[in-house]
Amino acid sequence: MSRVITLERLEIILEALKLTEIRVRKLTMVVTIWLCIAMNMYTEESIDDVMVKLAAGPRFLRPMEGIDVAGASAICQRRQQLGLAPMVTLFRDVCHPLATPNTCDAYLFGLRLMAVDGTVEDVADTPANASYFGRQTGLRGDSAFPQMRCVYLCECGTHAICDAGVWPYQISERKGGLRVLRSVGADMLVMWDRGFHSFDMCARCSKQKAAFLGRVPSFVRFTPSPACQMVPI
Repeated sequence: MSRVITLERLEIILEALKLTEIRVRKLTMVVTIWLCIAMNMYTEESIDDVMVKLAAGPRFLRPMEGIDVAGASAICQRRQQLGLAPMVTLFRDVCHPLATPNTCDAYLFGLRLMAVDGTVEDVADTPANASYFGRQTGLRGDSAFPQMRCVYLCECGTHAICDAGVWPYQISERKGGLRVLRSVGADMLVMWDRGFHSFDMCARCSKQKAAFLGRVPSFVRFTPSPACQMVPI
């Protein structure tokens, strides 16, 4: 993890956001960022146990120093001090297309294959999450957990997530689709399912100079322009 997200990269981000520290403590801002990433790699572990895993390397290299780790309450306080901005900035700095021309199935007609898709994720069952994100409703009642609407822009050849957005469950995934198109460019072929079809999606891709390919709902009927010549296949 530290090879991809280097100490120097994190220090530049924190300095730009004016989150530099006067005193170097046991739980620094840099370590807090690494912890926030690692807790999503060890989803079955408590956050203080994840902190112990992060400290396993230094303990192995310097066993005589008796390295102590921060507890859950200190971690909670430090995460609040860190805030969202460093994580958002780091995401935009790190999450980019990874495929090369030699990557299998990553290009078509000389264009990088990208896909827009959405999903629904459960979040912790707290009053704040339920109020903001809402729940899915059905014939059997509301869902057990609050749910959030997630939309991703992914590179097809590597499955790398290049942009993402999170909204309350009731928000249409088309809104998220429009937002993640900010990250497409002229060398890309962007694909989406019929649930994303809209004039705005097409217009946004054209504005970004990206090619696009999408399914359309069955009720959509296209009228050929008089300037177009229909060629039988």
